Amino acid sequence: MDNTFSIFKNLIRRREAPVPGVPSSTKDQPAETQAGDWQGHVAAVGGRNSLLVSAWYRGVEVIMHTMGQMVVQYQRLNKVGGNFVEDRYGTSRTLNYLLQVRPNDQMSASTMLEQIEFRKIYYGNAYVYIDRDFGGEIQGFYLCQNGSYNPLADTYTVSFYRRGSVVSLTAPAADVLHFRNTILSDDYMTGIPTLLYATQSLRIAATADGQTLEDMAKGGRHKIIVQEKPAQQGAWGLVGGNANKDELKKVTKQLGEDMLSKDVMLTSNVVDTKIISQTAMELRTLENRNFQVADLARFLGVPKIMMMDDSGSSYKSPEAATQEFLLRTISPRVREYEDELNAKLLTADDFGVRRVHVCEQALRRLDPKGQSDLDKVRLETGVMSPNELRAQYDLGTIENGDVHYVSTNLAELGSEKLRAAGGNSQPKSEPAQTKPTKKGEDGEGEEGGEA
Repeated sequence: MDNTFSIFKNLIRRREAPVPGVPSSTKDQPAETQAGDWQGHVAAVGGRNSLLVSAWYRGVEVIMHTMGQMVVQYQRLNKVGGNFVEDRYGTSRTLNYLLQVRPNDQMSASTMLEQIEFRKIYYGNAYVYIDRDFGGEIQGFYLCQNGSYNPLADTYTVSFYRRGSVVSLTAPAADVLHFRNTILSDDYMTGIPTLLYATQSLRIAATADGQTLEDMAKGGRHKIIVQEKPAQQGAWGLVGGNANKDELKKVTKQLGEDMLSKDVMLTSNVVDTKIISQTAMELRTLENRNFQVADLARFLGVPKIMMMDDSGSSYKSPEAATQEFLLRTISPRVREYEDELNAKLLTADDFGVRRVHVCEQALRRLDPKGQSDLDKVRLETGVMSPNELRAQYDLGTIENGDVHYVSTNLAELGSEKLRAAGGNSQPKSEPAQTKPTKKGEDGEGEEGGEA
């Protein structure tokens, strides 16, 4: 068991090794705490160490992967249709390639989106440097390891990797994308890490895990302290209180051996024992962990069911939990991301003509039932034509597929639509009305009289 702990501690230390050339602590990035004594009470809460708490790791991973599926599009206004379409011509084509495929020589677009969310949660801020050539055209986007903002000069000081080396520079605010966490500092310039608010919960959970590991290593045995028994008045005077150091060591050693082999143990009449710990069952570790999962779910805005804990779930189906997550957690992030990109990549003259849009279409790729229901509604309401829908799935066009249909279920009483639905497309003729005739002298009816 000692070897297992030693290997685990070495693994933690390797994970905490600083990246060469990058400071381990900056103004916006708190230094990582050490793992501590893994054979005692552990509180691994700082930096990446907090990922050791499984629920927290899963919640962070869900947010990162969800945002990583988004596709960022640089769009222009279609003067013919009056809608925004992706601009795939000239320099706009290059910009869309950077936003959607490869923003720099180190990572893909999805990886950058994921790491932006990670840095917001852990450090409160994510900085992306916009690399432009001498003509002002964008050549790449670089995720920064650290950064700080100078409000007096309206500049950012950032550091990032480029072609295997670390670049540190001061750039105008227009050349740095700054994604802040939800809660901001008092000056509204920087975000506050979610990790700061969750630290106490992580500490409690990690400490419970450490105690559980320790108890399991001992087979759930108690911790016992051996001390000298206080002297008591007996028939022949004071009894006890005469244990020396060697005798206490001898009793302690014998007690430790007996705990592993005997259910009943006898101690000396001059020493006293006292239980100073609880077993794993008494600690009710599972109940404590269950509370922590719910608590961490609130911090991250991720339903418990997505953190692999469906106990006590109030959702009727996993789809309801997904919808809640997308509406309450992901949608605000998408809007904040769009606002920052539009503010730094567009000018005031571009407003209403161009925009940066984060498309969520990829979120439904592996939900065929939900996607088919949405497609049906779009066809029946005339939002999309069959060919437009087929183009969404990279299918070829069909003849007469550009017609838009509208499904209707209501009609006026006696209308042509109802008669056509009944199998008779012709209007139903009304019965002829006869005029009353008058009786003549011969008794036969005349026009205008009674019949």
